[in-house]
Amino acid sequence: AAVESFVTKQLELLALERDAEVEERRSWQESVSLKELQSRGVCLLKLQVSNQRTGLYGKLLATFEPRRCGSAAVLPSNSFTSG
Repeated sequence: AAVESFVTKQLELLALERDAEVEERRSWQESVSLKELQSRGVCLLKLQVSNQRTGLYGKLLATFEPRRCGSAAVLPSNSFTSG
């Protein structure tokens, strides 16, 4: 019973943390410029697909790169995932 209680509490805390992160991102989107959001690693602007292939279980895997705008741009650090 102690393990179940611990797991339940941790799941509740994770849900609260996720909700807080979602609200923070919403607030940023409403009050911060897109360029600043990109520098914070929240969004990536002006991308194009450079490669695509099929991964495990038929999932589409796409590789993105910045659009060519005169100079070779480097993407800012980010941690985007599916889902």
